[in-house]
Amino acid sequence: MLVPAPGAGGGAPAGLICRLAPDSLRWLEVTEHLGAFLGQTLGELRKRSFLEFLHHDDQALAEDEFRQALEHGERHDFVLRVRGASGEWHYMRVHTQARYERNGRVHHIRCNLKDVTDRIRAEQELRRRTEQLTDANQRLRQANEKLKEAQSQLIHSEKLASLGTLAAGMAHEINNPLAFASSNVEVLERELGTILTLLGRYRSGWDLLQQANPELAAEIAQLEEQVDMPYLQENLLSMAQSTRKGLKRVAQTVQNLRGFAQLDRAEIGEIDVNLAIDQSLSMLGDLLNRNQIEVVRRFADLPLLECAPAHINQVFLNLLMNAMQAIEASGRPSGRLEVITGRSGELILVELMDDGCGIPPEILSKIFDPFFTTKPIGRGTGLGLSLSHGIIAEHGGRVDVESEVGSGTRFRIQVPIRRPAGRANPPKDASASAPPIM
Repeated sequence: MLVPAPGAGGGAPAGLICRLAPDSLRWLEVTEHLGAFLGQTLGELRKRSFLEFLHHDDQALAEDEFRQALEHGERHDFVLRVRGASGEWHYMRVHTQARYERNGRVHHIRCNLKDVTDRIRAEQELRRRTEQLTDANQRLRQANEKLKEAQSQLIHSEKLASLGTLAAGMAHEINNPLAFASSNVEVLERELGTILTLLGRYRSGWDLLQQANPELAAEIAQLEEQVDMPYLQENLLSMAQSTRKGLKRVAQTVQNLRGFAQLDRAEIGEIDVNLAIDQSLSMLGDLLNRNQIEVVRRFADLPLLECAPAHINQVFLNLLMNAMQAIEASGRPSGRLEVITGRSGELILVELMDDGCGIPPEILSKIFDPFFTTKPIGRGTGLGLSLSHGIIAEHGGRVDVESEVGSGTRFRIQVPIRRPAGRANPPKDASASAPPIM
């Protein structure tokens, strides 16, 4: 038996040295420490192979390492799992050397084993704790993102509430004087026609007036010239009519704002989806006309939608605004926006299609992320689509998007007719149960 090496260590003692047969890796000699560690006598070990004491998963590695030791003379720093006398597995760092006879033939393989179980387990524990810390950090980041999104939605809800209060005040302050002005202009328009007819009758006696009272006729002629009487006779009535149309437009704007904010309804109510889309389009009317965007409506007969009206209107406005800006970004002088509504079972479907610049595939999956935007600074906050997605999800629906760069984008909304109680997730089979409405 080999002379034991001095020193001792934890787990398995130092001096774990052996000699192995080069062809079969049978034990030839072992130190006392190694024999005690394995729980075998030298006679017992000489009948067995070194591989028999290794973990099954490490045997192929050991064979390869010993083969390289025979080819190159030595092989450092490989770790194997060896079963000790207690039946426990120990991580052993193995250093091998091939020992040769004078004729150059390998006589035996000398192995020095060092128990590194404590270090390996410490490293494994460190990796495990590192993975746990990484997972915890990832969960924390996700929680922070959700918190930011919730905070953004809260801020947005506060803005909606402020908008409702502001709109209510504006509607009250504007509608009262607007009603007086509209009524007065209608009376003025009607009476102006009578006055102009009366002036026409007076003009028919002009010659008689000049003969009977030349000085009065001259004074009247001078006044007519100062006020440009022919212009007034030609345009005064049309000016009153234009004023009435302008006041009517103001009244419609106020009505659209009230309808958008749903000021006279409870937080949860019922809306006409087609009417809500029309109101949002009306609010964008000037911008749509300025960009020469043709709006095509293909509305189906729909039941009333149970929802939070102000939030759903915000979704429609966000998506329409997004489509309009995409058309503007295409650089073309005009564009087309198509809005389609339909029903599939208990779902209401809304599709908005534009022929704008489209969305690149690499960012299509990010457009609903909070604060993600491709617009220049000052043109967008990156919250519009994220909030729209969250609002529809809150109503138990979903928003899907298809886009092709240079051709345009299609947004597709599915939302249950009856709003689920509490917070609801999008139905997993919604896409299967709700075919396209094209």
